[in-house]
Amino acid sequence: MPRGLYLQRTARESLANGRLPRVHSQCIWGGYGRGDLCSLCGEPIHATEVEFEVPEPEDGPGTGLKFHITCYAAWQLECGDEGPGPAGGT
Repeated sequence: MPRGLYLQRTARESLANGRLPRVHSQCIWGGYGRGDLCSLCGEPIHATEVEFEVPEPEDGPGTGLKFHITCYAAWQLECGDEGPGPAGGT
């Protein structure tokens, strides 16, 4: 299965089971990875890769959700879907 389709499916399943929230991120931080695991694919984000971090509303840098760029894009794409989700869809 192509990587993009795998990430979209994983994002859709993660939204459906509540592992990831259905939100459009209002704030993100970017930088080089520190070896933390991606919140979508579960793989480490290496120092040679860019990491996107979406903070929890009350938290600051170093907490919240962390993604590879492509994983972040797949998650946000699926958040735009009008399907049901834990944050209340139709």
